[in-house]
Amino acid sequence: MPTSLQAMKRVRQNEKRRIRNKGLRSEAKTFSKRVAAAVQAGDVEAAERELRIAFKKIDKAAKRSVFHRNNAGRRKARLARMVHTLAVKAKAETPPAATPEAS
Repeated sequence: MPTSLQAMKRVRQNEKRRIRNKGLRSEAKTFSKRVAAAVQAGDVEAAERELRIAFKKIDKAAKRSVFHRNNAGRRKARLARMVHTLAVKAKAETPPAATPEAS
């Protein structure tokens, strides 16, 4: 246990910050999982919608130093790559629209 007043205050401050950071970290991870779940389900629109929200949460956590900025960038890149891969596969599987031939 801390003995000086300054050390006791630091313990109180660190605990408050730990709780705040835990919430931000949890939100970012939750929305990242939602993106992964949408990709797993093959839902491109839901994945893109969740991706935008996840980017916001990750950026906010990085801004407040919960994640290092490079760690945040790496997380965002991984999510974006997953969604992009899904979108490319979905586009390739979609048959081209039938266009009337000029007679």
